[in-house]
Amino acid sequence: MAVRDEQLLKASVETGLLEQSVVDQLRLKARRERVPLLSKVLADFRLPLSALHRALAQDHGLRFINMAEAKVNPVLTKKMPSSLISRKQMLVVNLGEERVLVISDPADTMSVDSAQRLIGETLPVAMTDPEHLRLAVKKVLANTAVAQANQQSVPAATDLVALLDRIMRDAYLNRASDIHLMTEEEGLRVRFRVDGKLNDYPLENAPDIAAGLISRVKVLASLDISEQRMPQDGGFSYYMPPPVDMEFNIRVATAPTRLGERITMRLLGSESSTLTLTDLGFLEHDLNEFKQAIRKPYGMILLTGPTGSGKSTTLCAALQEINQPDLNIMTVENPIEYVIDGISQIQTGPKINFADALRSLLRHDPDVLMVGEIRDSETADVAVKAAMTGHLVFSTLHTNNAVSAVTRLVDIGCEPFLIGSTMTAVIAQRLVRRLCRHCAKSRPATKEELVLLGREDDVDIYEPEGCAVCQGQGYRGRLGLFETLWFDEKLARMVSKGADEETLEASAGNALKYMWEDGCDKVLRGLTTLSEVKNVAVFKQRETAEVN
Repeated sequence: MAVRDEQLLKASVETGLLEQSVVDQLRLKARRERVPLLSKVLADFRLPLSALHRALAQDHGLRFINMAEAKVNPVLTKKMPSSLISRKQMLVVNLGEERVLVISDPADTMSVDSAQRLIGETLPVAMTDPEHLRLAVKKVLANTAVAQANQQSVPAATDLVALLDRIMRDAYLNRASDIHLMTEEEGLRVRFRVDGKLNDYPLENAPDIAAGLISRVKVLASLDISEQRMPQDGGFSYYMPPPVDMEFNIRVATAPTRLGERITMRLLGSESSTLTLTDLGFLEHDLNEFKQAIRKPYGMILLTGPTGSGKSTTLCAALQEINQPDLNIMTVENPIEYVIDGISQIQTGPKINFADALRSLLRHDPDVLMVGEIRDSETADVAVKAAMTGHLVFSTLHTNNAVSAVTRLVDIGCEPFLIGSTMTAVIAQRLVRRLCRHCAKSRPATKEELVLLGREDDVDIYEPEGCAVCQGQGYRGRLGLFETLWFDEKLARMVSKGADEETLEASAGNALKYMWEDGCDKVLRGLTTLSEVKNVAVFKQRETAEVN
């Protein structure tokens, strides 16, 4: 039995997921635009439908479980007639050692009572994602006489265009950064990466759906659909119609696997216009230092970290911070991840590399240059000399921490005296999940946690709880952890003389802030958890001798 839209909206307002005033405004807009109110609400708040069902469960005091962690109990489920399972969408599942009755509509108490009587025992009642439940019910009923009769008819062809549109829309509403399409023995598997974690997307497979959908994406990305043995890279622009009404770029990469091709799509630029340095997670002192550094007339600012650590996003936010009509800002990237108005952006390719593009840009009277990545000695040499000749240069480098960026540039082939005279700042960056503001719970830190936090007095820290807003994860969104190294005359002279990493780190004093220290500050502010910091940062306790 389907839950009415008004039930979902009312429960979402009651639990604080939605604001009644906003819903009332959207109701008028939905009438004018002639779109369903529920679709308008989901697009405006950028929430998946499952979030509203979770709010409905919370409003009725029920648990909301993940069907991926549950297994259908065939013995107890068979005690219910197929008609009841199909019409009311309910199943008995094993959740670890516990047996749970999963339902779709918590207000239908008569059906719940009937199911409990048929089962012969009173089970705890829970809810789940309605699409996951629908697919599980369909799988349970697949062997019944009614289902077998239906299967004898010719199956309708899957509308691949509509399917891809639905996947794209749900990826956007779930705030996914990547979409994975994988060919497996059971058929197509779709996964979203949300806040750094992969989650399965509920999908009803059909014959050849995997090959058809992958071919559809390859056509959109202008890739060779006949080539299935070699990796390919491409991209396309995707427009999401109202009520979302947004266009963003998608980067596509294909790879051959044992069972067929797989595709990874990265959603780019869906929020580039609203990026700010504060949103990225900079604390007050580092934010002020960074704003001063990016407004200097010349020098080099490097961001370091592994792939997917948010370096390009930070550079985009920095460029938008200083983007003014009186500045000529130019970039060399591969690919162009964020489109920024008023900035000339060049994408490298087979006919032009980073070094050649950078040399060309120097003849276009730039004030600020951004090089997507320093990969070789030629690019590094041009970038350093550009910073030396009165340009402000931004770039990224793959190193584990801030101090090792100097060593990496020397290894590539840059002269130490050039590095020392041009370097302004090096920032190592990682991403952690941000605690949900709606449900985070405070508790006293343990003795072990106080040692890790470097505190002797008792303090409270926060831990994830899970609610409808964060879809039970306890986290919503991500923020950066930063290891910052601000260059002064003392450090510049040491670099010019060829000082090694240990000497630079020991002599940096307050000019160097470890990533662990930044993470602990954010744990104490309730922005993230200590377990998240442990995943990306190495414990470092500053010794008294280091601070002079």
